[in-house]
Amino acid sequence: MKSSDALELKRQIFHLMVGVGIAAAVYVLKPHLGMWILAPLIVALALMYWVGRGKLDIKVANHLLYHFERPRDRREFPFRGAIMFGLGVVAPIVLLDVNYGCAIILIFSAGDCFATLVGRRYGRIRLGKKSLEGSAAFMISGILSSALLVGLPHAVILSFSGAVIELLGSEVDDNVTVPAVLSLLALILNS
Repeated sequence: MKSSDALELKRQIFHLMVGVGIAAAVYVLKPHLGMWILAPLIVALALMYWVGRGKLDIKVANHLLYHFERPRDRREFPFRGAIMFGLGVVAPIVLLDVNYGCAIILIFSAGDCFATLVGRRYGRIRLGKKSLEGSAAFMISGILSSALLVGLPHAVILSFSGAVIELLGSEVDDNVTVPAVLSLLALILNS
């Protein structure tokens, strides 16, 4: 396995674990803490920003930076992926009820993880920088991770939409665009 593939595998597994952990914390704690659930997230984002800029030296953060960050991001925007992921979870937490918020966090966590892993390994049908196989993996993993929370029809709609948003790409990181758009879509589905 190439070192870039090994790094991406580590990154995506970590991405999935953090997403599942955040969704579980929101599911359990948001009913009791309300929007205070965002306090640790805001602190973590600030710490990553300051560590990435060299303003703080925290061993755990430095370990994560050098073992999970892509070399280009380490140079240009340390903790870029983690910061964008953290910003991405804000919309579903703030705008939606617990089940839909958690479902969207799981969809974009699992979807992004499996789209990247499947797309890099098995992607043959290219659609720009992405692959049809990766998009299918996004949709399937999104449905499987969210159906119990929002029901199969909404899980399919949200996961398909997330896969399309990621496939189309944008100038803004998909860890922000996917959950933001899916949160708005969930509001429409529930109106």
